[in-house]
Amino acid sequence: MQLIDSHCHLDFSDFEDDLNSVIKRANQHGIDSFIVPGVAKTNWSKVTKLTQRFDNVYCAYGIHPLFLKDSVISESEQNDGCFDDLTVLENLLQNEPCIAVGECGLDATVDNMPLQQQVFKAQIELANKYNKPLIVHHRKTHHLIQQCFKQIKPLNGGVIHAFSGNLQEAQKYIELGFKLGVGGGVTYERATKTRATIIKFGLSHIVLETDSPDMPLSGQQGTRNEPKNIYGVAKALAELLECSIDDVATTTTENVKRLFSL
Repeated sequence: MQLIDSHCHLDFSDFEDDLNSVIKRANQHGIDSFIVPGVAKTNWSKVTKLTQRFDNVYCAYGIHPLFLKDSVISESEQNDGCFDDLTVLENLLQNEPCIAVGECGLDATVDNMPLQQQVFKAQIELANKYNKPLIVHHRKTHHLIQQCFKQIKPLNGGVIHAFSGNLQEAQKYIELGFKLGVGGGVTYERATKTRATIIKFGLSHIVLETDSPDMPLSGQQGTRNEPKNIYGVAKALAELLECSIDDVATTTTENVKRLFSL
């Protein structure tokens, strides 16, 4: 059985002391590939080094809405609002073997939405220019993300990370070529809306992810999440969809490979 963790932050300091062991434990649970999305210019080099260190780690580069505070507008570019970070990001997309643009998106818990929208749309344009899928973060912003997609249509699909939404929202993303990222949230019985959406659309539109070190599975709250727990997500998904875990592994792995051209 082969599984892929399509979203884990192995570059975060949470894994500094035991990353080799984390990857070994994941391998023992059938997880043999990992996608690490960068979140800010300050961590892109760490993500790159991971791909150089491990053959089975793939990277993406993006500007996460929660990390915009780490982005700097140069004095010479303040008038037109262009970020130095976007220039660096484009250089990476040109010169490094990344597989996607992200993690990017919109987050309503941060009070700078016009700025978030500007940077998000710029990243959609970069994804289109360099023929990359997107890895999209959302928090109470499905309607705003769709507004951005109407202004600049994403041409290569991507993943709606940690999807939590209704059938109509999922359908809009799927029509644009996106997959729904499913992680620890599906293991919580209270996630009735998300679980109902997953049952409706099935495995063909799903990829598995942990969001390590965050988004722990039910029963593991307060502990560090790690990629080995993809197996637990797959098991919960198999129970929800009344299929075998091998079916979950086969279909979701193929979804990731096709989407990211692995």
